Formats: sequence, structure tokens, C-alpha cells
Amino acid sequence: MKNQTTSDRAFRTVVAALACAMPLAVRAAAVNPAQAASPCTYVGRLMDAEHVGFDANRVAEIAAYDDATGKKVAESKTFFNADSRRNYALRIPMASKRVSGALVPGATVRIEVTEPNGTVWTGLVVDKNAEIGGPGSVKEVDIVLAECTNEYDLDDYLLDDLYWEWYYSEYGPLRVPGATFNPLDDHDGDGISTRREVLSGTDPFNPDDKFSILSFKQAGQESAEKDVLSFSCRPGRAYSLEVTDSLDQPNWKQKEFSRNESGTPVNYIAIPASGSGAETPKVYLLPEVGKRAFFRIKSE
Repeated sequence: MKNQTTSDRAFRTVVAALACAMPLAVRAAAVNPAQAASPCTYVGRLMDAEHVGFDANRVAEIAAYDDATGKKVAESKTFFNADSRRNYALRIPMASKRVSGALVPGATVRIEVTEPNGTVWTGLVVDKNAEIGGPGSVKEVDIVLAECTNEYDLDDYLLDDLYWEWYYSEYGPLRVPGATFNPLDDHDGDGISTRREVLSGTDPFNPDDKFSILSFKQAGQESAEKDVLSFSCRPGRAYSLEVTDSLDQPNWKQKEFSRNESGTPVNYIAIPASGSGAETPKVYLLPEVGKRAFFRIKSE
């Protein structure tokens, strides 16, 4: 399924969700040093309607505007880092008081995204009321380029594609009289909802195609010095490791892992949007000393 967004529908609403963040330097408007304060940084993951992240081969421009005056206050471009889920950062200039080219805490900004094909998306970042935080703060915001007027929080055009794919599939009414469509259902019976499969990049109407852990080897097996697991992945997605000490009342928390036997810790594996869906990353688990642990891979 492809995102059917085209440049003739030039202005869209930016839909955003909270995410983890890390500040990075980008260009920003100049501020009088006597009045300047540390910037408020917007960071996160920019994705298309199918939740495929932008990477080095598909670079989008992101700008922030003072919502009160319409003046551009910051601009940046997307980037790609294989060890981070984040692919954009905007440093919003701050000041001790309202001056030209700078904002104060409580002000609102409008985020505008320009895709490589020229399509422009504009609107308020949905981060509560999109207020600027205090100097030096970080706003953790994911941006999904989508039009969502349905209850499933899926792009309207993507949802329409999904419906017709289901309709003509072996799970639709042509093969199963009385069948109904609901993206929250697991239509192919593989244990993962249709909506979750779409956002993970797997085929929701093929029970053999799902995001899963492919193998697990404990330390000592086949000369492995660390516990290691491998899992399937899809282009443009990011993956993290979570751990809990119980499955009865699980309390999943993100955990560092390693991409190599050296044990260098990282928090994410990001797959380029132009990468191969056949890639099978290995994750070396850092030890959970002195207690039982259960692990899972999370797709974002």
C-alpha cells in the first residue's frame, strides 16, 4: 500500500504524538545576546502516513513559525542515524522577554513540513496546546504526515486502501459471507491486529508475514559470549528492546542492548526507508544481573 498524498493537495494537518528525544543543533533566528536564553528544542521522528521514517535518501524540510505573527523562527532538515529513532530537531529561539525573532514560554508555534516532492503540510503540532516550554527544555514530538478523520488514527487514504485490500482478500465478504472490516481486529489470525501490522510494515492479510523474533541463543551456545536474539524488520522502522521481570503483571521498560559482541550499548536500531525488508538484525542482550528477565522487541 502506498501513501496516496500528492502535491495537488498542498496543505495538510500535521498529526503528532509524544516520543523520546535528544537535542541536536539546527539553524535558528538570531536573537540579541543580551536578551537570549537557551532554546526550546523540538525533536522526534518524522514519518509518512504508513509510519515509514524519512532518511538520508528522502529528506524533508521542517520549519517552525511563531503562531501569533507568522514569522519563521527555526528551520531544519531530516537526517538518519542507525542507532536512533529520531530524525529531526528544531531549536526554537528563546528570550527573557518578548522580542523580534524569539519566543517566550507559553507561546505557540506552527510546524510546516515540505516533502521532497514539494508537498507541504502545515498546522499546529498536537502537543497538548503546542506551547513552547521553558528555556533549555525539550519537546518530545513525533510527526506523522497524515489526514486522520477516523476513529482508528490511520490516514484516511491509507484506511481506504486497507479496506479494499481486505474486501478482495480471502478474509473479505467475497470469500467469507457476513465478514466485517475493523482495523483493530486480527483478520489473518496471526495474533497481531490489522492496524498494528500496517504500522509495523507487515502484510495484515498474510498470516506468514508478521513482526517476530526469529531466534534466541543463550550465552555459551555456539560459542556465543552473550545472549543474542535476531528478529525480522521492515524498511523505515525503528526497533527497541524492552524488559520485565514478570509476565503475570508485566511492567515493560526500555533497556539498552548492543548491536555487536563488543557490548557497546545503544537504545535503538533504525532501518533506512530504502533498506531491504529481508534484513535480520542481531541484538546482544546486556545482562540482567541477579534476576529473571523477559525481553521483547518493540517496533515503532
